[in-house]
Amino acid sequence: MTVLVAYDGSEQSEFALEMATEAFPDQQLCLAYVIEPFADHTEAGGYSATRYQQEFERAESMLQEVIDSLPEDRSAKQVVRYGRPIHELLAVAEDEEVDHIVIGSHGRDGARRLLLGSVAETVVRRASVPVTVVRQPPSVDGDSPAQILVPFDGSDPAKAALDYAVKRYPDSEITAVYAVYPPKEVTDPEINSPGEIENWADHLDEHTEEVIHTAEEYADEQIETDTVGGDPAPSIVRYADEHETDHIVMGSHGRDGLQRLIMGSVAETVVRRSPTSVTVVRDPEA
Repeated sequence: MTVLVAYDGSEQSEFALEMATEAFPDQQLCLAYVIEPFADHTEAGGYSATRYQQEFERAESMLQEVIDSLPEDRSAKQVVRYGRPIHELLAVAEDEEVDHIVIGSHGRDGARRLLLGSVAETVVRRASVPVTVVRQPPSVDGDSPAQILVPFDGSDPAKAALDYAVKRYPDSEITAVYAVYPPKEVTDPEINSPGEIENWADHLDEHTEEVIHTAEEYADEQIETDTVGGDPAPSIVRYADEHETDHIVMGSHGRDGLQRLIMGSVAETVVRRSPTSVTVVRDPEA
């Protein structure tokens, strides 16, 4: 198993490396640094080529220092790429056949990156493997997260996330939370009649009980269950904050294109607003 860590020397990438090192103690680490394209209007005399070579050598040196600081028995390699971070990180993940991606919530650009669109959010959306977006350093003692929240709605992606959480964190307290909110299939007037939402509400208790039972049955009763009302994304973020959750594990349908832009993504919104680190598990059927 290989774990890709997006590393650029920032505090957030240090957090990502710490989490990857502790959460995946027996897996090979692949540290990836992406040199972003730079505008240069003085190409005469080979200046651009020289600058690129300097940046490349600097990145290699930095990554090698990081690898040398790891325990001697820790398997790790480095990859330096030139290009757009999103495209290159996904390309490295495919080329190296990684099984998991760990990335900080933002890199050296800090808050500015939030205005331009988040690399982490896009990697979450497009990656074919689970992605962990790290917001804070792992626990000092290196133990697993004490409190894990798994948003659960009975779907295949939610089941995949719950299965992942139970297997990855067997010693953690896991809570599967169902956000009680009518889905688009119920509220869209182009799909259903005006009375459909009333019908959904009439069977709300029955539906909620069914979802919760599915979670308990699927996880073999190794978890706690709870419900919260309201729009899923902000409800999940609020629940995580109020219950001092240490980590969120959630499924994603991996939607892209126009539909995603119109409807938005619960997973991406949670990644953007969560007070804690988030692991997004890809829908195996996507």
